[in-house]
Amino acid sequence: MRQETEFSTQLRYLRPPQNSAIWLVAIVGLSLSLAALVLIQQQLEAHKMLDFDWVAHNRIRAVSHGLDNNLIAIATLRDHIASSDSVDPTGFKMFAETLIERYPGIETLAWVAAEEDAPEGENPGGRYPVLHVVPERGEVIQTGFDLGTLSRFAETLARAGETGMLAVSGRIAYPGEKSNTEYGFMVASPVFSRQLGGGESAPVHARLKGFAVGFVKLGLLARAAISLLEPRGVEVLILDETAPPPERFLAFYGSRLSPGRVGETDYLAWLEDETESKVKERVPLVDREFTIVCGRTPLFRSAEAFQQSPWIVLVAGLLFTVLLSFYLARIRENLRVRLAMEDQLMEREELFRQMTETVDEAFWATDASGGKLLYLSPAFGTILGAKDDEPLATSLLSAAYAEDRPMLAAELERAGREGSDTEVVYRIERADGALRWVRTRGFAVRDPAGLVYRLVGFTEDITERKLADEALRDSEAKLRDLFQHAPDIIMTVDKKGKVLLMNRSIPSLPAERAIGRSSLALMPKEFRKWFMKALKKVFRKGVIRQFEYSADDGTYWEGRIVPITGEQGVVTAAIVIAADVTEKRNLEAQALSNARLASIGVLAAGVAHEINNPNNAIQFNATLISRAWHDIMPILEEYCEENGDFSLGGLNFSEARESFPGLISEIGRNSDRIRRIVQNLKHMSRQDTGTLTESVDIQQVLEATVMILHNQIQKFTDLCDVSIPDDLPPLQGNSQQLEQVFINILLNALQSLPDRSRGVFIRGGFDADNNLMWVSIRDEGRGISERDMGRLTEPFFTTRTDTGGTGLGLSISRSIVERHGGTMGFQSTRGSGTEVTVRLPLTHKELGG
Repeated sequence: MRQETEFSTQLRYLRPPQNSAIWLVAIVGLSLSLAALVLIQQQLEAHKMLDFDWVAHNRIRAVSHGLDNNLIAIATLRDHIASSDSVDPTGFKMFAETLIERYPGIETLAWVAAEEDAPEGENPGGRYPVLHVVPERGEVIQTGFDLGTLSRFAETLARAGETGMLAVSGRIAYPGEKSNTEYGFMVASPVFSRQLGGGESAPVHARLKGFAVGFVKLGLLARAAISLLEPRGVEVLILDETAPPPERFLAFYGSRLSPGRVGETDYLAWLEDETESKVKERVPLVDREFTIVCGRTPLFRSAEAFQQSPWIVLVAGLLFTVLLSFYLARIRENLRVRLAMEDQLMEREELFRQMTETVDEAFWATDASGGKLLYLSPAFGTILGAKDDEPLATSLLSAAYAEDRPMLAAELERAGREGSDTEVVYRIERADGALRWVRTRGFAVRDPAGLVYRLVGFTEDITERKLADEALRDSEAKLRDLFQHAPDIIMTVDKKGKVLLMNRSIPSLPAERAIGRSSLALMPKEFRKWFMKALKKVFRKGVIRQFEYSADDGTYWEGRIVPITGEQGVVTAAIVIAADVTEKRNLEAQALSNARLASIGVLAAGVAHEINNPNNAIQFNATLISRAWHDIMPILEEYCEENGDFSLGGLNFSEARESFPGLISEIGRNSDRIRRIVQNLKHMSRQDTGTLTESVDIQQVLEATVMILHNQIQKFTDLCDVSIPDDLPPLQGNSQQLEQVFINILLNALQSLPDRSRGVFIRGGFDADNNLMWVSIRDEGRGISERDMGRLTEPFFTTRTDTGGTGLGLSISRSIVERHGGTMGFQSTRGSGTEVTVRLPLTHKELGG
């Protein structure tokens, strides 16, 4: 309060300036603006020179890097040829095309042989026939052509063969119109034989096998290297300083901002032109030396934002006077922001306190040694079973069981000494004397110097988990019993079909009597011949064979023969698994009608994908427009204050200022709604893995269900009330399957409503006493008769045959709920509606929960 009073007192000293003072400030500001304009122009010109020097060297480095990459590509081709005993045309073509595509600037790559003795009348220095070339260019560089017939090529190849190193030729003119002639050079890399009788001591030319040759077009290289850089208005000239003056010109790259053409006849005039700055740098290339010259064009981009008309500086000076009046208001605003940040910090501290005091895990903090306790959350008292008025433990060690205390102390001391994380499972002794298992995880906290000065972590009660692990170990001992009671027939047979092991009896043969007998006795006669052939193939090739057959009693069976391999991959036995699929066959006819729904799901996924692309553009553009509107508002408000209200998009600016943010926000909200609809469409078409290991949020599942059936809800009723608590714990299962359950139930409820005035009510909660999650869906429909109540979950039973009901929705839903270890109950009164209640445990027993 005292600070606010002092600030208010300071504000009272501020008085509106007189007209003379305003004119004085305007004159002084104008004078300073003009002086600043002159100074800024001088600084901009100096900055422009520095910027050009930096940009020019960037382009020089890009061209130089491109030249080096081309040499690396030719050296790579050389290594490829040297490592191959023979170079076949196909392999050479694939490798060379990869290099040409990867390294822009390389026009042609060739494999040239070196033959010392030339026929009489030909080149005395030897023959250099082209063995492979990619691609073949014109009538010169093609397979079979002797590069030794051209003096420049012969001299370069001879120099490379004598030195055993890369050699670069002089300028090469590439065919084309005279005005568009481009130049480059040839690079030759010698390839030596490694299996010569004389060994490594033999002369270099005696071991010469040939040359990896590359033809480089400098114009193509320069365009590829510089195109990656931002257009800045810089021209690039490449010269060969090693060549005689008439052949020094190699390439000229015109600026993309002002394309120009400089050739070998006028490049000297371009070099001597002093109106624009130039940067030169010599670049060595093997045994030649290139010069790369960068010239600045009149359109060179540098500090463009500051090269506006002088009135900008003048306006800035005048605006400075206006900004002075807002200075103190800005100070007050900064103070308000600082206080708000302090309030936010206090709120976060309170949030942290609430979190640590309400979760089941106990948070703690100690010194680096772990002996001195700095903080311990109240949850530790719950773990110890202490009463509210009893003090908590003075340290983590004091709460540990006496026999486990040394282990805990050693782990905490090690974590503080090494600065590593630690995890300890030990026992504690509760206030009532009972022993509980807890798990403690600790993390080292370092100061700015990197030294550990604190340990933080949490402790949780894992007694139930330990008991569950012990129960799991006990269940493993019962694995054989589960195998014996598997619904499928599983038996192990040898290569002759004799049964070695069988999991359960069948009506025609007990399991104990099947051992040692032929498995053919269990199969129909017409199937036995095929089975023996398939069994021989499994033992011979180690493959899996599928089979299906119908038994004499009218049942259908499907299965597979799986090989069991021993050492060295030898098949020692085979597992025959046969499943009764009679019910599956009966359902196939109904499954054909469901194929149309699957096609709709695929179509939904495609539509979702097509909608998603333009919606992403809408979201991006809406964000960009929002930021642009936020940035342009001060300018428009200033213009409005100086010139009065004006029209903007058919609205007065005063109206647009209030309505435009809402319009932009509405675009974002509707785009986000489209995104959620697309996500639901993708979710409905996603392949279900069938596993029950997900952490499922029932509230999200029900929200997705309502979103998917949004159109159906609007079609059948005006009232769909959903009331689900926000703090429901997650359960273990399959979210997609549970979503299918609630879609089936809710759709049945909607279709039972006689008119739109009747509603559907969705409720949910958690039964802590039984550790169950429950969801009820109640409708105000026609209800179900007592005669039909007991048949609701029977397959193919439906009361809506005339409207296309299949009778599989509730049957499938019941199967899914039972797989999750839950139940599904029905309550209905004829004429007053139906309520379906689904109860699900948090953890499924089959998952070890």
